[in-house]
Amino acid sequence: MSKRTFFGVRRAARRKPASDGDRRVPRCPAAPPASPYLRAYVLSLDPFGPDDLGEARERALLAAHGGVGVLAPYGPVRAALRPLALVHGIHGHPGELRALAEHALKAGGAQPYLFAYDDLGRYLDRSGDDLARALAQLACHTPRPAVVIVAHSMGGIVARCALNSLVDPRWFPLFSHRRLRRGRVRVRGSAEAVRAGVRLETACAADFASVDLVAVDTPWSGFFAPRLDLRNLWRRERTWVDMVSNSTVLTRLHDVALPTHFRVHHLEADQAAAGLAADKICSLGDLDDADLLCFQRAILGDRRALGRDPLRRNLFAALAAERSFPTLAADLRASGVRDASAFRAELRRAVPRLAGSHTSVLTNSALFALLDELLVRGATEVRRQA
Repeated sequence: MSKRTFFGVRRAARRKPASDGDRRVPRCPAAPPASPYLRAYVLSLDPFGPDDLGEARERALLAAHGGVGVLAPYGPVRAALRPLALVHGIHGHPGELRALAEHALKAGGAQPYLFAYDDLGRYLDRSGDDLARALAQLACHTPRPAVVIVAHSMGGIVARCALNSLVDPRWFPLFSHRRLRRGRVRVRGSAEAVRAGVRLETACAADFASVDLVAVDTPWSGFFAPRLDLRNLWRRERTWVDMVSNSTVLTRLHDVALPTHFRVHHLEADQAAAGLAADKICSLGDLDDADLLCFQRAILGDRRALGRDPLRRNLFAALAAERSFPTLAADLRASGVRDASAFRAELRRAVPRLAGSHTSVLTNSALFALLDELLVRGATEVRRQA
């Protein structure tokens, strides 16, 4: 697989308040509890307005909650509508998803919520825990909601961590980070996260009628051989630790089997279709012929074809978790191994590619149309289940 710089040119580094995940929260409070637990209440009832979506507002909100991620509604709260949670990526802020939130408000079929979180200084599984707890609290206010999550870039990994925690709160293994902060050993994992009150105490996937995750241009493979300047950021920008291809988060991310009412949908940005140069790491649509052959062999049962390259293995695991994968696999088993161009066309039908850059794809009208279709189809499916 080609190994590109993570998102090309980095934006100027910025710091968000240090995370504090050591505050215990009741699972389903009827109203925000009094201090000091207020800081850990991750579902806010105070809605975002159009002027609240910038970076400065997000930093202030996180500081008020001790660094814990917060899910807050956008615009007038209409609790009867289907919840639509929007999650930004690394070096991002909720304002990047404003076009989707405004579209949802105008269409009137969903109540948008924006997830503000520390996308630099908090480990990805912990941000996923914050989102999972917020969704669990949302399910207490709206019994058995049919939730749609649209997550951009690294936000897709955070959202997948949240789904894992809803299904199995102890999915993340216990291990140690060494030589962080002057050589001191730092223990990290599900057991100590539960004791600290960060992770959910029990699984609550059954509390939802359905959860659909739309991951937009998410770098599932991670990045390889980080540059020295990125390594120097790891002490304070912990997300980079988890974005390395052989990190525990990325290599274990798809080990949790999701229930049938939890579905993952992938979308990718197509820079070439927009006449732009590549601005991100390799995605499914960028695989070369050799990788496409390896993926076909793996789909047909020979997982050894993936080799030991974590980038390739992570990307295949993400594809295998995609909702369209069973159909893709069945067609391949019926036809046998295909030439690279034919299989690439099949992949692009399974995982749509929208014209635009890694960021501009969020304003692509085709994304709005796909979201509308998902909201309508999903609502119909939920009514049939009921």
